[in-house]
Amino acid sequence: MKFRLFLSVILVIHTVLGFSQKCDTILLKKITLESHEQLSKDIHKSYKLALQAYTISKECPDTKYYFESVLCLSNAYYQKDLGDSVIKLILPILEKLPANAPIYYKAALNHKISSGYVMLMELEQGLRHSLEALKNYELIKDSANISNALVNVANIYQQKSNFKQSDKYLRQAQKIASKLKSKRALGNVYNTMGILYAEDERLDSAEKFFLLSTEIRELMQDYTALAWNYNNLGGIYVLLKKPKQAIVFLEKALAKFEQSENFDGQTSVANNLGELYINDGNYKKALEYFSYSRKLYSKTNNPDNLENLYANLSVYYDRTGDIKTAFRYSDSLIHLKDSLYGSKLDNSIAEMQTLYDVEKKDLQLLANQKEIEKEKAQRNFIISALLFFVLLFIISIWAFNQKRKTSRLLETKNNQLEHANQEILHQKEQLSEKQKEIVDSINYAKKIQTALLASEELLLENAMDHFVLFKPKDIVSGDFTWATKNNHLLYLACCDSTGHGVPGAFMSLLNIGFLSEAVKERHILEPGEIFNYVRDRLIETIGKDEQQDGFDGILLCINTITNTITYAAANNAPMVIRDNEVILLNFNKMPVGKGIKTDSFETYSLTAIKNDHLYLFTDGYPDQFGGPKGKKFKYKQLEELLKQNTTLDLHTQKEQLHERFESWKGPLEQVDDVCIVGIRIK
Repeated sequence: MKFRLFLSVILVIHTVLGFSQKCDTILLKKITLESHEQLSKDIHKSYKLALQAYTISKECPDTKYYFESVLCLSNAYYQKDLGDSVIKLILPILEKLPANAPIYYKAALNHKISSGYVMLMELEQGLRHSLEALKNYELIKDSANISNALVNVANIYQQKSNFKQSDKYLRQAQKIASKLKSKRALGNVYNTMGILYAEDERLDSAEKFFLLSTEIRELMQDYTALAWNYNNLGGIYVLLKKPKQAIVFLEKALAKFEQSENFDGQTSVANNLGELYINDGNYKKALEYFSYSRKLYSKTNNPDNLENLYANLSVYYDRTGDIKTAFRYSDSLIHLKDSLYGSKLDNSIAEMQTLYDVEKKDLQLLANQKEIEKEKAQRNFIISALLFFVLLFIISIWAFNQKRKTSRLLETKNNQLEHANQEILHQKEQLSEKQKEIVDSINYAKKIQTALLASEELLLENAMDHFVLFKPKDIVSGDFTWATKNNHLLYLACCDSTGHGVPGAFMSLLNIGFLSEAVKERHILEPGEIFNYVRDRLIETIGKDEQQDGFDGILLCINTITNTITYAAANNAPMVIRDNEVILLNFNKMPVGKGIKTDSFETYSLTAIKNDHLYLFTDGYPDQFGGPKGKKFKYKQLEELLKQNTTLDLHTQKEQLHERFESWKGPLEQVDDVCIVGIRIK
């Protein structure tokens, strides 16, 4: 007890002396303010200042400085796209936050960590923390931050494609911002509304709200925010197929980014302008913007900008006929991606090294800036030295008496550890063996499933000019194609069973069996009646416990004598591209299986002419997340891609679809099975 009391006294004295020497609150406030000011100008400088403030604040007895520096550093991490660093910084603080901590800090920390989870596309975690932040802001009636939190929640629902909920929260935020007469908050709300409606493909509404936000921010002269508004308007006009207006606003965005010295923004917009001029056929102007973007890269060192630039330059040289240079940039893009993804494991170590280096420089800076009275410094040094030697003497005596006991304990622990390691190794070997057995079984199941899919030989025998792009998410798939022939009638289906992986594969086998039964055994000829029969068999077999399993899909029936086509479609529409025009055909809005609607499936007639392209596909391709912002590919973009490819032969179309999918997905996980069937009408 005497030893512990003595040690506590020493630590208290040393801590007080340490605080008096290390915590300069005036300097801390100055650094924090400057970091905030640099956020929209020079993110690397802002990050360095935030890290310096965070290091100093840990030596301050007043925790409010620590919390402010944490929020400042999380802002810098967010701007540098380091979502994982935001979470690593804030999560331990939230977990240890006492119940009586100020509500504002609870709200602010939840708000910041939410942004980190959203950046990593962990939307459920992001939503949970965002709603917690909103609840705490409402407790302290902080209207401005309530509006910001509502916008944050709306943004998450928008990314979850729940546009109704997103719109609801944005309307609440708009009401509060209008009541506060806050131009900054209103500009933020209107800009987010524009993004929401753009994602929902309501382009006219998106344009309206982007223009409202732009009008407010022009009055505020908020150059960085205004630049992003102009950039968003440029993107909307691209989608509205108004390239001249798109160029006007993108050039305005570039001018504002130059005015605010935002180099990341300049390189991003220059890339967008170059891509726009490529599509417009103005290759000279496109190259000017790509050269401008490349020149700025050295000032940003943002690999995302370089990645976009290499991709655009590859397209540029391909379009201008310089295939060799196009391949060179394509190869550079692949090496850049490998380099970026391969270095992820080193990020934590690099970040710790940066923290260590900055901390050394900060302490040196503090030592130079602080004017400590010589007599006080000498006295503190002498006291600290005496306390150190007394403590060292006591510890030496205690250590001598405990040495043998510690040695025996260490030996026992080592024996236990060795035994535990052997047990873990044995369990690991067992687990590896079980895993191999499971994978081998699933691979064998894949062979069975592949044998039941639409036969390439059958389709070729009937002179069908086609391709099938089939990419299961896992080894086996819930998506499937099926084909059979009954006299002169050729049947071809493209379907998406409930689930994917092993459960989806079981459903696909069951669905294939019932389709074959309907045609081969029951001799049902009409596609609509075939779907009706399969639905009845599914409900009879697996629908007794209110299971709603089945499939969405399209079934074609081609009369090989008259070349007429009929089809049935469940929750999925066939697409015809004729003379560069997309035609979406009729379909029934219900699944083949137990659902809300139990109407009979219709058999539709398809009037096709020579050189028409007919496409059948499931939802896996348009629902894939990816691209520069981790968004869904979406049906509209798939329609445009298919339309662009109709001039190519079907084998090349398949390759283009595969390459675009892999490029869009990038390092993200494939979210669902993918199946696309393309047919050229002869």
